[in-house]
Amino acid sequence: MSDTPAALRVSVRALVAFSVFPPDILPVSAQLMELGRRGHLARQGESAGAAETALSWEGGEAGLPLRVTGRMDLYDPGTSPPTIEEIKLCPPDVPERPLPEHLLQAACYGFMLARRDSLGCVRLRVSYVTPEGRVKAAFDEAWPAPRLETAFFGLLRPYAAWHARLRQRALRRDAALAGLPFPYPEYRPGQREMAEQAYLAIARRRRLFAVMPTGTGKSAAVLFPALKALGQGKNRQVFCLTARGTQRASVAKEAARMRSSGLPLHFLTLAAKESLCPMEQVRCHPDFCPRAKGHYLRQPAALEEALDAGDWDTGYVLSAAERHGLCPFEFSLALCEIADLVVCDYNYAFDPQVRLSRVFDRPRGVTLLVDEAHNLPDRAREMLSGEISLRRLLEFRRAASKALGRGGVYRACTALRDAVCREGDPFGDETLAGAAAALLAALSQTHAPGAAETVRGLISFLSAANRMRETPEDYALTRDADKKTGHIRVLCLNPAPHLREASRRLAGCVYYSATLLPLSAMRETLGGEAEDACLNLPSPFPPEHLLTLQLPLNTRFGAREASLAPAAEALQALFYSKPGKYIAYLPSFAYLQALLPLLEQARPALPLLAQRPRMDETQRSDFLGAFTAGDAPVLGLCVLGGVFAEGVDLPGTALIGAAVLGVGLPQVNPERELYRGRMREAFGDGFAYAYQIPGMHRVLQAAGRLIRSDADRGVLLLMDDRYAQKRVSALMPGHLRPRRVYSGEEISSLARAFWAGRQEEAGEHG
Repeated sequence: MSDTPAALRVSVRALVAFSVFPPDILPVSAQLMELGRRGHLARQGESAGAAETALSWEGGEAGLPLRVTGRMDLYDPGTSPPTIEEIKLCPPDVPERPLPEHLLQAACYGFMLARRDSLGCVRLRVSYVTPEGRVKAAFDEAWPAPRLETAFFGLLRPYAAWHARLRQRALRRDAALAGLPFPYPEYRPGQREMAEQAYLAIARRRRLFAVMPTGTGKSAAVLFPALKALGQGKNRQVFCLTARGTQRASVAKEAARMRSSGLPLHFLTLAAKESLCPMEQVRCHPDFCPRAKGHYLRQPAALEEALDAGDWDTGYVLSAAERHGLCPFEFSLALCEIADLVVCDYNYAFDPQVRLSRVFDRPRGVTLLVDEAHNLPDRAREMLSGEISLRRLLEFRRAASKALGRGGVYRACTALRDAVCREGDPFGDETLAGAAAALLAALSQTHAPGAAETVRGLISFLSAANRMRETPEDYALTRDADKKTGHIRVLCLNPAPHLREASRRLAGCVYYSATLLPLSAMRETLGGEAEDACLNLPSPFPPEHLLTLQLPLNTRFGAREASLAPAAEALQALFYSKPGKYIAYLPSFAYLQALLPLLEQARPALPLLAQRPRMDETQRSDFLGAFTAGDAPVLGLCVLGGVFAEGVDLPGTALIGAAVLGVGLPQVNPERELYRGRMREAFGDGFAYAYQIPGMHRVLQAAGRLIRSDADRGVLLLMDDRYAQKRVSALMPGHLRPRRVYSGEEISSLARAFWAGRQEEAGEHG
């Protein structure tokens, strides 16, 4: 960090909020925010004063250069003294006096105005208005310049003192980062090149799309250069985004390794609210949760304490929240503002409904590292879509009527149901949007069971509908008018523009995965541009350590039943070529259940272990334990694309063979076909983007469970005739070159030769 740092910028709103704030956690209402915006505009439109006049102040405090900025809602220089008006939406109970935070915002503008224009006095007005702009209450006070100055610096000093402490800690961190070595004695093949390209992307504030084969140390290769850039002031925070908890553990492991050398790094693991909440029901309101009441009064002491701890993992967040009587999730959100490194789910950066606005409203200092980025397009489409399900709506109405009777919430639910089922264009008038807004308004006055989930769903739907109006080509509307089980959905078909905008002003964004192929196509779907770099690293492992076989089996849906017997025969041949630990990845649970009896009848008996739907964490751990604990052979049956096909580390003899049945194509349905159509319009090859590329990602993720280090050896069996097609084989990385086999006997013979070290017989490169 430079000896003469750039001025710390802060808005008037943020400056006031640092010291003056409501004490309780209260639900944030998007509807009230919109009504407030309308009230602002309406009041400004009818006033003779100037709207949104910018003001700023620059100076120093606590050894820090500071710049305070903001815009006055209204400014009337023609009054004596000149008048600054702060506009706020009027609450249901009309205030008898201005709220301190509102008056102090006006006072900060008054101070900056008095300094700019050499005024001796400024009139401050706080107006509380309706959404139509009608003033319900207004409070005027004339403040002389000395009083304005006292108020301004009374807010600035504690803010500056806190940030001066953060700045000193950052200087110590940067000094340590300057001497931080790569966390391993040497780079693995490809790691140095990846680290160099990641650093360039951050330094140039561009995107990088990179393929790093499984087992090459992706986390260290991207985290190390990102932290080096942090120490050089090229960014101010690093966010590592993942799709699964197992991937978060990998980042945490690398961060812990770097911190073990004495690096004072504040590392936060940001968990979901539901997993942190200590209450039986997640109801974030001071009337129901004692931690929500007075939370913000107790939080500063916990933040002060946290600066002396470095690893803010889930255990630390929970224990600190317990000590200080805090909501763990809200406390973790406060920590994410001052953390150096944050690992969290994709949605905190890309989902409009849960995006960390406190961080990503100032994105120029934030670097994103997006792990397993092949998952992001589908996840982003989900984030940007919205649905009103009548089944869930009626279930909520039933629960609400038991708790509240058939009052306003019940009637609003019924009106929304009728609007969903009404014939014609649902957005042709304001009937549907109005009914959804009316239910939101009714829910803002109550705390019925399930209200929070209903509110989230309605806001997601209305937000998706607004985006569809702006870019109709990237969305589609589906509807079922059945009054009991119907729905209306706004589907995002192309998230690329949203992802492009979300990553546009970042301090670098690195998308990486073992299966980000083909790179040009993935760059397009992830919102990349022609100027963004692509990097495709080859597998660093000896090719003779992997034998890849292809059995030309017809596994298309219509031929599934006929494929069962030859698939069972092939799996037995693979397993008994060298009994050990194997996994077969199958197209669906239905196929797994159909195949299981054939394998159970095998002689000699196979040691089978089958994945079940909706396994909890304990069941998943027990399943993996059969592979990681002991030497007993096992043949696991899993679903391709499921929890055991990605983000699972089974090194050495924990997995010596894998079979993949099919080419992983997503199920054909009307929504996927809409997606295919939009991909054809946007990128030219709808089938490839909607089916083949996602399918091959599933296959390659499953195959990637097999070779995890230089010492690993294994056999991969691909069972489908389509692997010989050019458009399928073109999607496969260079280290997978399948050898065609036609029978169980041939599988057994080649696999035995491979395990015996007779590479010329097995096929040197598989």
